[in-house]
Amino acid sequence: MNSGSSLSPATRTATASLSVLAAALFVYSMLESQLSPALPQIQTAVGASTTGIAWVFTGLLLSAAVSTPLVGRLADVHDKRSVLLGVLTIVAVGILVSALAPNVYVLAAGQILQGVGLSLMSLAVGIIRDSLAPGRIASSTGFMVGMASAGQAVALVLVGPILLVLDYTWLYWIPLVVIGIAIVAAWIFVPSCPPVKQERVDWPGAALLGTGLALVLLGLSVSPAVGWGSPVVLGLLVVGLLVIAGFTMLELRRRDPLVDVALLKNRAVLVTSANAFVVGLAAIVMLVLVPIAVQLPAAATGYGLGGSVLESGLFLLPLGLVGAVTAPVAARVERLLGARAVLLIGSAAIAAGSLLLIAAPGRPWIIPVATGLGGLCFAFGLTQVMNNVVWTVPADRTSSLSALMLVARSVGGTLGAQLGAVFLALSADPVTQLPTWSGFRNAFLLAGAASVAALLITFALPARLGSPESVRGKEITAPLAE
Repeated sequence: MNSGSSLSPATRTATASLSVLAAALFVYSMLESQLSPALPQIQTAVGASTTGIAWVFTGLLLSAAVSTPLVGRLADVHDKRSVLLGVLTIVAVGILVSALAPNVYVLAAGQILQGVGLSLMSLAVGIIRDSLAPGRIASSTGFMVGMASAGQAVALVLVGPILLVLDYTWLYWIPLVVIGIAIVAAWIFVPSCPPVKQERVDWPGAALLGTGLALVLLGLSVSPAVGWGSPVVLGLLVVGLLVIAGFTMLELRRRDPLVDVALLKNRAVLVTSANAFVVGLAAIVMLVLVPIAVQLPAAATGYGLGGSVLESGLFLLPLGLVGAVTAPVAARVERLLGARAVLLIGSAAIAAGSLLLIAAPGRPWIIPVATGLGGLCFAFGLTQVMNNVVWTVPADRTSSLSALMLVARSVGGTLGAQLGAVFLALSADPVTQLPTWSGFRNAFLLAGAASVAALLITFALPARLGSPESVRGKEITAPLAE
């Protein structure tokens, strides 16, 4: 085994860079995952209404959807190290604002700033492609996804004990310290990754895409409160889709588009995008509804477990643990069976998990089995989606196309969350006003159907997309570490 002193400078730099990126993804995943179980305490602390506290989630999702494509493109045309430092700084400011927030409006503003951090995964993929030898790309992407899953697992276990002994603001102060360390480490260890070629950022395109996505997500977010047939919802969705259509037409005509829409003509890119959207819809249903079902009282509902925040986190723990363990294995499975097989396994896992949850009443052991399958989907699905981008798009489009996949997943997740809320609202018992199991059952059926759709879509993907050799020889801007 090589000692640390015998490693080449490029290998030491790459290892340090991976460690910094992994730490950033770990803590950002913690930051996102702890919000859901802690929301009741946060709502009470800032004196927010149910509608008002919803904007803590909505603001983060809107910000993530709008900023991720822009950050991805900035990473393609500027030094990725500089973009990474900028994103981490914005996230740190957002965490600080949330920790100091005296009311829900300031809290939502902090969450909006934190939403920029969703782009960390696409940045990591771009830096990995620029700084590592092709043979290490797939496994390193799996490592990044595994660290994100590990952060989720740790958050689900720790959020309950933290809230028992400390104020909710410590859910922000702790990640802020780690993000601060990550900023310093990124400044020292992450190498410069200048662009393959000099281009401009398509700011008009960014404005159009951001506006269109914001309108669509806003329409989805307000639908449970005002109804899907409301003129407000329909108006937001129609106008948002028209703006996105205008963005598409603009991008097809530009020489330096924000998102190279023409790449969607590539079957692999199109199928991967569709898979990310549909699986995102299914996965969020599980992630949002399981804690609700676990925490509802058994006597009043007949199915709830009356669990605490800690207990609901433990039921979700297999999702993070399985994801952390299996994500690094995805690259090996791809080498053995091909890219299509990895995505098929992920889609089949979330389909099985969603449908298993239908039988959960009276069988609590089903819940961790189902969430473990969800973790396998997250690990294999997200890892392979990112690797598909590396194998199929030019080097100067890696970050922006990776960002597009994350946006597709985020929009699908928002749709899934709102549809789940609608099913629960429609099933509410007229006496207790609590959702009956029929609402959960219908939501899990929707998630299962969406997962089966993702499974069928994925069969259109070529069995094998690429290999380390397929990216070797493309212009790389940093020393390669074998």
